[in-house]
Amino acid sequence: MDLVWIIGIVVATLIVVAVLSRAFRAMRPRVPVAPGSAAGRPGAAVSLPPDAVTEIDRLVAAEQKIQAIKVYRDHTDVSLREAKGAIDRWVVGSAPATTAIRVPRPSPTDAAALRSSLPASVASDIDRLVATEQPIAAIKLLREHSGLGLKDSKDAIDAWPPAPSL
Repeated sequence: MDLVWIIGIVVATLIVVAVLSRAFRAMRPRVPVAPGSAAGRPGAAVSLPPDAVTEIDRLVAAEQKIQAIKVYRDHTDVSLREAKGAIDRWVVGSAPATTAIRVPRPSPTDAAALRSSLPASVASDIDRLVATEQPIAAIKLLREHSGLGLKDSKDAIDAWPPAPSL
């Protein structure tokens, strides 16, 4: 008889814990997202108010990227990685008043297309660095001008096509 009571109390305690856990999880604050909006979808364009664009322009021009990323994230619902990528590609004064720029970039596995998307001077500098066996400097230069991550940049430099001969 005592065993039945103990089992009953344990089961009742587990049920109460499960119900409370579910209730507290539902109370967690969430960022409101309008139905059908682009927020929360990777690669979707994000809307920025004109004052945020102006502030980000000012911060990027002053080379205060961390502050610019914070302002960008305060006005959008994007991850830190997406915000950093957007600020890395940000061109001062060219962002429309309501939208941030999303620049499509070639796949890092297609090094020839990636090379053609870079300015000629950058591509020739990378050619020179690859030819003189300075891959770290080449990776760093590619990351600065393409917005690629470390792994993608390394893969692109490893597959970098030889410089076109004249």
